[in-house]
Amino acid sequence: MRYRRNKNSIDILKEKSPLAGQLTDYEILELIDRMPLQTYAENAIILTKGEPANSLMFLISGEVNIHLNEHRIAKLTQGDVFGEAMFSDQGIRIADAVAVEPTEVLLFDLSTYESLLRQDIKVALKCKLIFEQLYKHNAMANEYFFTKDSAKYLALVAHNEMKKTLVRFVQSHVKKINKFPLVATGTTGEMLYKEAKIVLTKKVKSGPLGGDQAIGQMISTDNICGVIFFRDPLSAHPHHADIEALGRLCDVYQVPLATNPTTAVAVLNYLADTEQYEPPLVNSLLESYSQQQAQVVQGESSQSQDSP
Repeated sequence: MRYRRNKNSIDILKEKSPLAGQLTDYEILELIDRMPLQTYAENAIILTKGEPANSLMFLISGEVNIHLNEHRIAKLTQGDVFGEAMFSDQGIRIADAVAVEPTEVLLFDLSTYESLLRQDIKVALKCKLIFEQLYKHNAMANEYFFTKDSAKYLALVAHNEMKKTLVRFVQSHVKKINKFPLVATGTTGEMLYKEAKIVLTKKVKSGPLGGDQAIGQMISTDNICGVIFFRDPLSAHPHHADIEALGRLCDVYQVPLATNPTTAVAVLNYLADTEQYEPPLVNSLLESYSQQQAQVVQGESSQSQDSP
């Protein structure tokens, strides 16, 4: 039985894990012999945010989700490693690991590493290097979840027939516009760079390809201070629903929206004049909606707890 377990584990670690191509079969077997097999039931919490980062695990069977602040930042399957912060300067775990289904893992903890150091320092140091590199790779890949963008961008958008008008407007007000980090949709951003010589901090896709929605998402995360959107009122647009949704979000979050050069001057002057600028008033509609949604969630949670 143990031979079968070891054979299965060797195949997984040498073919699907970060050890693949790094350790020989014998070295992997030497490692497996030191790692106890642990089992977890469905929905069991395997690792908890805030606990000491003193072990890592190889996923032998089942699936595991990595959760951070109510977000799933990774879905792990057979051969994956988690808990690699053990080989970093991170003293505590920064995310939870939860079993999606009945799960088996091989545990690599400090005692395993110390035992390996005494018996085969070469393999121990190989493992240390592999896990350090894995930690760095995953930390960079998940940077979005660990770092909040606190910048407030000025969004520059224009329909095709209004792009030249926006370029001329930017050229006329370049000093004020350059006071802000800028975001623009695809083609508009390219024209502004070529013809108005302004550099964007962020660029999203063209409007019909989701750019308006991307800016709307930035509004919802409090990353937009104002929107200058020169709209063409005489033409039909295939992404009209996105355009309307962007304007609605500006109303919801009280973000200044200018749709033509005249209103753009007013909005730009308002944003650029720090003495004139006033924080938006509390949006009573948004506040009321948030309270209603909180009550819905609380009600659903209570019903779930009361269910047999």
